[in-house]
Amino acid sequence: MSVIRNSIKTFHPAYFAMVMSTGIISIASSLLGFQGIAYALFYINLFAYATVLSLQLLRVRMFWSNLYNDLSNPKLSLVFFTTVAGTNVLGAQFVTVVNQPEVAKIFWYFGIFLWTVVSLSTFSVLFIKCDQRIEVVMHGGWLIATVGTQSVAVLGALLAPKFGDAGSFVMFSSFVWWMIGSFLYMILITLIIYRLVFFKVSPDALVPPYWINMGALAITTLAGSILCINIPKIEGPYVDFLGFTKGFTLFFWSFGTWWIPFLIIIGIWKYVYNRTPFKYSPLYWGMVFPLGMYTVCTIRLSQAIQLPFIANISNYFIYAAYIAWGFIFVNMIISMVKAATAKEAAIKKEEKIVQPQMTSVAKG
Repeated sequence: MSVIRNSIKTFHPAYFAMVMSTGIISIASSLLGFQGIAYALFYINLFAYATVLSLQLLRVRMFWSNLYNDLSNPKLSLVFFTTVAGTNVLGAQFVTVVNQPEVAKIFWYFGIFLWTVVSLSTFSVLFIKCDQRIEVVMHGGWLIATVGTQSVAVLGALLAPKFGDAGSFVMFSSFVWWMIGSFLYMILITLIIYRLVFFKVSPDALVPPYWINMGALAITTLAGSILCINIPKIEGPYVDFLGFTKGFTLFFWSFGTWWIPFLIIIGIWKYVYNRTPFKYSPLYWGMVFPLGMYTVCTIRLSQAIQLPFIANISNYFIYAAYIAWGFIFVNMIISMVKAATAKEAAIKKEEKIVQPQMTSVAKG
């Protein structure tokens, strides 16, 4: 019980990034025709989401002060947007993989609720309490705010044709979230590049969080692409937005593609040149997610702007996503086993120390 309580107490909000990563790779697999893998990852994700959400709710109930400390920490606060993204990505699986839009609507409503709570709380805390310098707190993980916001736009745009007469309002809402997410990206990436260029960054701080630089652009591309694909189904005034949306969607995809070689170079600099040993952290799921998201957004972009040859990139990129997911998943299991074993050993050691003391007191 002590091990379980301690796990809940120290639970990292970034574990929702596992749900994000598993869900988007499942969707990519479905779009590419790997239905067996898509369904397997879907069921894994259902279990993962239920587990992670339960642990987070238990932490709210049992260790609110610890969770509030994380919310108040500028390095961690925006990571809570992974709860929003994980919820909406699982909802997108219900639409794309198993074709259950009515269930997906429930996840969208819950995702909107989470986005409202997380966005208002995290940014309010940052505005009011953050007094640290940019080079101390700023990192690529802040772009999770964009990812969470765009995930609401993605699921809304997917579901808009399923809402009947209300579809026009859902499409409008999705456009609003798409533009809010795009604005957040523009602001945050400017600060991140400023931080990377003008302040020294240690090798330990690089790689996992900064892959979100590309992942945030990929999900922005996906949201724009789905909006373009579904505008003809909704019609109305949105037809006038089609050219604008296609142009900006291609802009975001191009910028995201530009980031990939730089992220590879940074990884080589960290692990090869500086010989930084790999140590599992839930933040590494933020490195898997962009690979799956880039695969999906490239497929959808090719459909939106009717350039099929772009989709060929996804036929190869999906294998990088599989390898990354498998590697991080295995290391997560190993890390959990080691942590649980170490905690049990520590508890037993404490019991052995206390037991002789109690015995001597009894004898006295």
